[in-house]
Amino acid sequence: MNMKGGAIIPIAASEMAGDTAQPGNDVPLLLSTKLNPPRLGRGILPRSRLEGMADQVAERRLSLLKGPPGFGKTTLATIWADRLGSRGHTVAWLSLDEEDESIQRVLFYLAAALSHVAPEVGRACLSLRGELTFFSMETLASLLINELSRYGRPVVLFIDDFHRISDTVLVGALRFFLQRAPDLLNVVFIGRRELPNALLEHVYADDLLEVGANELRFTLDETRDLLKKAGLELEQATDLSAIQQGTGGWIAPLRAFLLAPQISPEGRPRLATRSICMLFDEVIQSLDATSREHLFKLGLLDKFNSALLIELFGAARARQMLTLLQQRQLFISALDTRESWFDLHPLFRSYLRKECIEQDDMAARDLLLRAACWFAEQEQWLDAIRLGLESGHTEQVRDWINRCAMDLLEQGDFTTLVMLEKRWNLQAFDAPIQLKMARAWAMGLALEVDAAQTLLIDIQTEMAIDGSSEKTPIYWEMQALHAMLLGLADHNEQSGILASVCFEAIPHRSWVTNVLLNLMSCSHYHASRWDAFYTLPPNLQDSRQVSNLLFHDCYRQSIRALAESAQGRLAPAEECLHSLLARIKKTFSLSGNRPNPALVSLPHAMLAQLAYLRGDRQLAESHLAECMDFIAMGGFLDCMSAAYCTSARLQWRQGFAARARRTLEQLDVLAAQRNWTRLRAKVLLERIWLSLRDGKSREAIACSHYLSEHALVPDDDVSLDRRVYAQLGALWLAMNGLELRSGLLDASETLLQQLESRQLQVMYAELALALGVVHCIQGNRDRGEKLLNEVLALTCETGAVSVLQDLPVQDLCSLLVGKVSDQWWVGAGALFRNNLAEECAVDVCNAALLELTVKERQVMHLVAEGKSNKQIARDLNVTPETIKSHMKSIFAKLKVDSRAQAAVMLQAG
Repeated sequence: MNMKGGAIIPIAASEMAGDTAQPGNDVPLLLSTKLNPPRLGRGILPRSRLEGMADQVAERRLSLLKGPPGFGKTTLATIWADRLGSRGHTVAWLSLDEEDESIQRVLFYLAAALSHVAPEVGRACLSLRGELTFFSMETLASLLINELSRYGRPVVLFIDDFHRISDTVLVGALRFFLQRAPDLLNVVFIGRRELPNALLEHVYADDLLEVGANELRFTLDETRDLLKKAGLELEQATDLSAIQQGTGGWIAPLRAFLLAPQISPEGRPRLATRSICMLFDEVIQSLDATSREHLFKLGLLDKFNSALLIELFGAARARQMLTLLQQRQLFISALDTRESWFDLHPLFRSYLRKECIEQDDMAARDLLLRAACWFAEQEQWLDAIRLGLESGHTEQVRDWINRCAMDLLEQGDFTTLVMLEKRWNLQAFDAPIQLKMARAWAMGLALEVDAAQTLLIDIQTEMAIDGSSEKTPIYWEMQALHAMLLGLADHNEQSGILASVCFEAIPHRSWVTNVLLNLMSCSHYHASRWDAFYTLPPNLQDSRQVSNLLFHDCYRQSIRALAESAQGRLAPAEECLHSLLARIKKTFSLSGNRPNPALVSLPHAMLAQLAYLRGDRQLAESHLAECMDFIAMGGFLDCMSAAYCTSARLQWRQGFAARARRTLEQLDVLAAQRNWTRLRAKVLLERIWLSLRDGKSREAIACSHYLSEHALVPDDDVSLDRRVYAQLGALWLAMNGLELRSGLLDASETLLQQLESRQLQVMYAELALALGVVHCIQGNRDRGEKLLNEVLALTCETGAVSVLQDLPVQDLCSLLVGKVSDQWWVGAGALFRNNLAEECAVDVCNAALLELTVKERQVMHLVAEGKSNKQIARDLNVTPETIKSHMKSIFAKLKVDSRAQAAVMLQAG
């Protein structure tokens, strides 16, 4: 930040005599604004993961807070300064600007900053104000060092905006000072570029703390909390994901969006505001003309490495560009752990791209084609095709597609093939059979089942294959594809049988083998054939590319998580999904590529459902933000159901019943388009749940009747899902006193036995809870209480507390008063009433803590340490009356009556 104005700070009468600068002296009167940290603005979000680093700052000799403009560097440094000051450190602050371009001036201001907080430090240097230029850097620095040594107390010196002076001046002023300063001095540099190596040459790695743009970026949870703190409610979890992806966690556009939220015609948030573009203008204008020209061209690339830059710009210019981007912190991020692949912030890249195309569209297209050809030579086909399409050279792209279709498919990039299939009529009659097969596989994986089936029929016609023809490998691959299409259409038993036949017929290439294993696994899961499920061979590994294995692992591990979850083993289900995501992250961290988001959405959808089952709604919301944009592109039925139904229940609990209904309507449309009868039944059950929660009895009854009829329609579904949904809906009506159908209790008891025999614990708990409540209402106390005790035991064992929390009845406690024993109430207390109260308290606590200002949070931390108002006032250098005012505000915001209650809320949050 650039402090251009401010009050003149008095030094001493003798020092101030003769305010006119002496000949040869470039040091003007001191500006106090350069010696004080800026005031923290309102609406700052507490970020404990960064604020807590203040403790590390006090332990490291040197700290570097670096990043592009608008990343919150100075704000964080100010919070650190306040926290360290409250803990007894002497904290000095200096903001540099372009006018400080001399060694003596920097040292003079350094002395003034130290003297401002420790009057006995810096006096000797300040007394030489009129003759600074006649003294060497070593002399001035030595005077400061000696006074610091005599001071004898810990000092933390913050130097903000160090990038505004040249490296030559910075090194000349501070190199000797930093090397010889006493150990009690800790220095924090804040700026937009790397520190010169000369200032780091005597600093051990464990004595240096570096916090860069990656750490400063807002996480998804922090972005959500910031929006909530500002009072902005999002329509869908996808809106949060769009904002996070568009801003890249950069606070400047986040703040700009909060000031004036704008939505594009496509329903996406507008993030490239005028203020952001002006900031980019400032950054670009600070570069020379040649650097600007090449940087504009770099905006055409989604990612780049040194080899690509050498191909496009030559070796010397490529090295200069990378050095410039990294040293000046020009919105660059490493895409891999080896820091060989990079990208630019999406808003900055969009800005550069627009400028480049406007300046010379033909030159831009030429560079895009050259980059595409380079990627094709590296066999990075997805990047080659995308850049080739942008360049307009469609014939070259067609040739690449013919060469790489199966590679793209096996790498999990089936969505690209589908996009190209729709853009062009790629299934030309003269295309090779393997290319047509790749396209058919891709269409199926993208849930374009009818289109894939049409392609498959065309291939079969061309091959003239019938029952008597020779069963070649291509024949079995077509059968495998047919098995996959059956599975995607939710005919899991037929799919599993055909997949098993194909698997046993001949050895297949590993990709097809893994598809068959996944189909058999899914079939066994739906039929609850657990022995067969757990004894299936693992997916094969492809020695060529690990990413090929991950493609199938996303499906296999999601199916495994479904199985573990259904049997009540929530922790193992989450463990296998987290392990999968860790493998994906590790695999793709070694390259500049990213996994297909449609595949990664599968484990996130399951994790959202599992988190909701455990009662962790905030975590569920975070996982939904990672998957809702993509789950409909490649998610199979169960994962899609998990994502949409969890989203709908979260929306209702957040007070957005209309949004929850729209979410279910979207899911119903998808189910109808894909003829997924089981999913349509699930949607009906969720509509019953919403209707009962909202008191819409007529709609609940209508949906329940339709669901019961739906469950009677015969099909090849071997799962119990539709029958369970129908019984649950009917039991929910009964417990709400709407209707009790004849034979309902007996039919439910029979179904309960089947669920028990299949070991489907979660479904058993849901049905047993509803059935137990109805039994109790009908006077069957013994049977009802036995079922309710089983539910309590299962909830304890599985952790699926939402089974209890989500029962669609207005007041279960009132409903069961006098109908169950006191012993049951004692057992239910911890798991039901207390759990709900605790969950509610945590939600309220988190929301209340977001309302506290940074200063109020500092006061709260000191309160939690047991300090009195007087001690806190002394630590924060304010009056006790100010602390009393803060405490009054804190009590009001947290709705507490005592310091102890406030401290407990802080620890809970």
